[in-house]
Amino acid sequence: MTFKLIATIIAGTGIFASAAAAQTVSIGTNPQGSLAYASGAAVAKVAIENADVKMRVIPQGGPVVTLPLLNRGKLDFTISVSVVTAFANNGGAMFKGKKQENVRVAASLFPLIVGTYVRNSSPIKTFADLRGKRVASKFTKQKISGLFSRALMATGGVTMNDVKKFPVPNGIRAVEAFMSGKIDAVNWSLSSAKTRQAHAAVGGIRFLSAEKNAKTQAILQKIAPGAVLDEVKPAPRFAGLTKPINTIVAPFIVNASSHTPNEMVYKVVKALYANKAKLISSHKAFKAYDPKKINRELGLPYHDGSKKFFKEAGLM
Repeated sequence: MTFKLIATIIAGTGIFASAAAAQTVSIGTNPQGSLAYASGAAVAKVAIENADVKMRVIPQGGPVVTLPLLNRGKLDFTISVSVVTAFANNGGAMFKGKKQENVRVAASLFPLIVGTYVRNSSPIKTFADLRGKRVASKFTKQKISGLFSRALMATGGVTMNDVKKFPVPNGIRAVEAFMSGKIDAVNWSLSSAKTRQAHAAVGGIRFLSAEKNAKTQAILQKIAPGAVLDEVKPAPRFAGLTKPINTIVAPFIVNASSHTPNEMVYKVVKALYANKAKLISSHKAFKAYDPKKINRELGLPYHDGSKKFFKEAGLM
């Protein structure tokens, strides 16, 4: 994968120049090598080439760092998964007691699709069947992975108190524990290379499907706000998925600050809406991006500049 955009790392928050003074806007992302960084680079490329907005990628420690910077007006845009933005918005989880009240959604991009899978030979057929089974826990370095796992189990009435816990630092280690037979089920991205590896390593995987109704949606929203239960159909990029399932969909989103000028956000969102092909040329994950869902309902506030474009485009 190549990018025409060269990202510049700026150490510390005190030396960020204001967009107005430098005529350059910033988009904060996770570190280089991450999907969030690649997404931010793709957004910046479109902003530069199609919106006449000079945008610079600022790799940081992820949204726990970039969203507070955005809230204070030290960044103009950020990339995050919708659930993290929801917690920033309501002051929950990693932002407990620290609401980031100036954070707004600018645009919904492609969905992060995560699901729970077991071996093909496993007797586990539903989330309720996970009671008494071995499941990854802790996720000391990647809390959101544990959160997604708990949310899907909860739709089947299962909590972490009902399973045998196996502590892991992150989702990758959880998948590795699954492959080595240390746990019975694991929750991870459907399209991940690690999931494809697991499918090959254990002789085939099978995904669990959640019941999709108002009750389970409400359960999911309570644990993972900003995410929804949605039907996902088999596709070549989903190893082991042989029939439709209902699972977690949490889109990557572009955030903006209430300090970010409306016209700037309007121009960027308009360019993102019109340039799917260019986004795909930067990263194949954008193949799942649907411009008509750029204003996807997430229970989160959209930026006024975004809403201006949505009305103009007949999206609201």
